[in-house]
Amino acid sequence: MFEQVTKFANEATTSVTDAINDSNITERFTTTSDQVLDTVLDTNRRIVDFAVTTADRVADQIKIELPFADSFPTPTVAGERYLEFVERAVSINREMNQRIVEMIKADNAKAASDKVVATAKTVAKKVPAKKAPAKKRPAKKTVAKKPVAKKASAST
Repeated sequence: MFEQVTKFANEATTSVTDAINDSNITERFTTTSDQVLDTVLDTNRRIVDFAVTTADRVADQIKIELPFADSFPTPTVAGERYLEFVERAVSINREMNQRIVEMIKADNAKAASDKVVATAKTVAKKVPAKKAPAKKRPAKKTVAKKPVAKKASAST
């Protein structure tokens, strides 16, 4: 299991690195986010249109007089307000996505310039290795251990 997690992590890291280094990522990000936001806006418009139409049909068929009914917004007005909210949210999201694209472009440009600078530095700085003199250390004096003499045992 650990090997599978490690493999997944390595593949994910490679995918993210490839995505960051991809020069077309900003275009794909912008295109995808625009498509998603257009779909969200279109879907909300259809839902509001359906809700307003349904509410108007129900109101036409069921005529009930409610107190303070004139103080509530009509389904059409409520739908328009909701769509204004969705359009503002989409607009803010587009601005945020544009900022993200600019940050990605700046990061990619910086990374590319860092690679160029790093390559230029490594090529330009081919300096022979310096040889440092060997350090002389004083010899450590150790006391030699004398072997202990064994007594010969006399056998009788």
